[in-house]
Parts: sequence; C-alpha cells; structure tokens
Amino acid sequence: MATRIAPRGSLRRGLKVQGNVIGALIMRELHTRYGRDNIGYVWLILEPMMLATMIALLHQQTGGHFGNDVKPVPFALIGYCIFIMFRSIFGRAEGALEANLPLLYHKTVTIFDILLARALLEAAGCILSFMILMSLAVAMGLADLPARPLYVCLGVACMFFLAFGLSLVVCAFTFENRAMGRLVHPIAYIMLPLSGVFVMMQWVPAKFRPFFSVIPMSHIFEMLRYGWFVSAVPYFIDAWYLAGWIFGSTLVGLLAIAAVKRKIHMP
Repeated sequence: MATRIAPRGSLRRGLKVQGNVIGALIMRELHTRYGRDNIGYVWLILEPMMLATMIALLHQQTGGHFGNDVKPVPFALIGYCIFIMFRSIFGRAEGALEANLPLLYHKTVTIFDILLARALLEAAGCILSFMILMSLAVAMGLADLPARPLYVCLGVACMFFLAFGLSLVVCAFTFENRAMGRLVHPIAYIMLPLSGVFVMMQWVPAKFRPFFSVIPMSHIFEMLRYGWFVSAVPYFIDAWYLAGWIFGSTLVGLLAIAAVKRKIHMP
C-alpha cells in the first residue's frame, strides 16, 4: 500500500498561513482594546510601566534587600513586571472564547490561535515595559546589568509558557460557566504574595520553604533573580518540577479546548 507523501513546501505554507492568522488576530485585538484615539497602542506598554514604576519607587525607599548587588528597584521590576505578564495572560483568558466566537466562522482561525495571539500581545507589552524601565534604572545607577542573561531569558520564557498553558485551561473551563469565571481574577491576585514576587527563597524560614516551592512561579522568580543578581543562588530552582507544570498545564489545556470545540456548532 503506497504511503501518501505531503507536497513539498506544505509545512512552510502552513506556517505562513498560521503566522498571518496570528498577526491579523493581534492587530484586531490591538484595535479593539486600544483603538486609534489619543496615544492608542502606546497604552499596551504604558499601562504596565506605570504600575511597575510605582511598585519600584515604593521599594526604593526600603534600602538594600539581600547582598550588596540586590538593589530594590531591579528586584521590584523583575518581580512585578513578569508577574503582570502572567496575570494578564491568565486573567484575560476568562471570557476570551465568548468574545471571539464570530471569528471561528473562518476555518483558518482556531481557539488556540485566539489565545496565542492574546498571550503574545500581553507578553510583548510587559516585556517591552520591563526592558524600558530596567534600561532607565541601569542608566540612573539604580540597577546593574544582568549577571547571567541566559537565565533571565529562560525565566521570562518559562513564565510565558506557564501562563499560556494555564490560560488554555481557564478558557476551556470558564466557557459558559460564569461561576468558575468569577474565581479567575481573585486567584490571580492571591498568587501575588504567594508566588515569590517580593521575596527570595533565602529569606523564607526553612519550615515554610516547602509551601512556597509547591507554587511553580516561585521557581521562575528564583531563576530570574539568579540570572540578574550575582549573589543569588540556584539551589531553590527545580527545573523538572517547573517543566512538569508547563507541559502538564499545556496538555490539559489542549485536551480541554478540544472538548469545548466539539460543543461549538459553527455553520
């Protein structure tokens, strides 16, 4: 029995179509959310910048944290800017499907595409805000350059993939379930003090460390701080546990999205 071979270049064409779909969805989301009036798209960067700046200024008044190189401004920016990215991707997944159901009339658009476009948009705004604010802090002498840049990049990537995997789960389980949808935003805010945004694991008493270690984001923040500060240590980073959360949440999310898709009847 002859095997069927895919036409040459079909993968490249498929990726090109996928890229065009994601790009169009991002532009639609930008226009829908920010419009073209006043400063328009600049709000994508300005909104997280204002929040992170206020947190950084508050921390600046506290003095040193741990070690001579752990300055309060970069410490706050690393924690809050990256957490905003998680909160935005995770929180905005609730109701995303209901708001974009008409887009599914187009055969090239999928639920995955809609969520990925939203996640990339949120991540772009928060990462640009982080880069601008940290560059200003370095220029003003309030922060040093990262000691291990690759760990910083890896930490940001891990936060994105974890948030995106969980956003798939949130989107599927809150579809036509308003009661569960109301829990999403409180959970995101509860995670702020529990995820290690404002505390390093070295500062936590030994008896409480297992509790914080259960939360996957604590490993990401430890990775980010190990990448930025010379005196930070990697002893509290469990890469396998973090990878399990990322792949597990993504797998569960994809299966849940597939189940929800069967409930949607499009002509």
